[in-house]
Amino acid sequence: MDLMKRGLGVFLAGAVLTGALAGCESKPAADDVTYQLTGIARDAVLLKVDGQPVTAEEYFFQLGQDIGYMEQLGALSGEDAWEQEISDGKTLSQYVKEDALQLVKYYSVIESKAKEYGVTVTDEQKSELDTQFEQLEESLKEQGGTLQMAVDAQGISQEGFRSFMEQSSYLVQNLYEKLSEEGGPLVPTDEDMDAYLEEEGIYRVKHILLSTRHENEDGTYTAFSEAEEAQVKAEADALTAEIRAASDPQALFDEKMNARSDDGRDADGNLYSPDGYTATPGQMVQEFETAALALDVGEISDPVKSEFGYHIILRLDADTDETRASYPQYRFSQLTEEWMQDVQVELTDAYESIDPKDYYTKLTAHAQEIQAQVEVNQQATASPAPTGSAAPEPTASPAASPAPSASAQP
Repeated sequence: MDLMKRGLGVFLAGAVLTGALAGCESKPAADDVTYQLTGIARDAVLLKVDGQPVTAEEYFFQLGQDIGYMEQLGALSGEDAWEQEISDGKTLSQYVKEDALQLVKYYSVIESKAKEYGVTVTDEQKSELDTQFEQLEESLKEQGGTLQMAVDAQGISQEGFRSFMEQSSYLVQNLYEKLSEEGGPLVPTDEDMDAYLEEEGIYRVKHILLSTRHENEDGTYTAFSEAEEAQVKAEADALTAEIRAASDPQALFDEKMNARSDDGRDADGNLYSPDGYTATPGQMVQEFETAALALDVGEISDPVKSEFGYHIILRLDADTDETRASYPQYRFSQLTEEWMQDVQVELTDAYESIDPKDYYTKLTAHAQEIQAQVEVNQQATASPAPTGSAAPEPTASPAASPAPSASAQP
């Protein structure tokens, strides 16, 4: 998994780490990167979501991922980048801090709902993850690094990273599948589909296109003359009248569409989309979309002029296997938003004092330290040290991003 990349579907990227949640009073472990970077032990409770503790390690890990993603987008360029407003009046610093909070909150909710529905990470999935970690370890070794160096660079422990992977790779999907079982909240009724299609503006149509432009050899187009366009309009009017007068208008529409339409065709002359188009607002040219949305299901439009020519449009029922397949993701997103609105979050003074810029500066410095050690390891492998001179030992010092490969996939 690319640790510096965020996904957007239907599932958020983030982590909630399980295990013992000790307070700051306990002595930090020697490999506690969170403590080394922040002065807060990785197992210290930084906040609670409906009473469920969220550790410093899991929050700071997510904060680092969030800032790394913004950096990839170019949001950190410029000396005043952290104080620039980027969303709803929030500065970049405020945005990433709150966004990381939303992400750990999300995964806390997912963990709670998974318990409610009896969902866990299976033994088979844990075994699969073991294999992935072994493969990652081998891959990192070939690059002059180690798994410990990679997770140190991300500001997280191996145990914390594994918990992150179990959450993000398996638990959300398992909960999604549980809720998608027959009778579950992700299986739509006809009424659910009607509401979904209306809310998302999803519609489905077929059309017969009568082109009003010539295609040139260089791939450009030349508009028909007024006389040529008038002939096309007359043909479109006659064709519309013929279809509407048929005993089975939709059958004749299909026949005429397949025989006459100037829409895209393959090398054998078959239309690319004989079953029509499923679209949402903004996907089609405005004239086409406006006419399509004004139709009832089963209704055929008058000829509609666009830059491509004259369209005769047939409105179809958008409740199909395809749109039903997209409903669970839509509904799951709604459910998670509802769940998150219902929870109570308790923040500690330690959370309130977090400075994202300061944290990421330190995280980046650690990444550079590990990168330097990896390069030493690579050079030692490429050019064996002279007899009597020991090659440098791998270091476990923490850093901000996996030096061997920021996109190493376990």
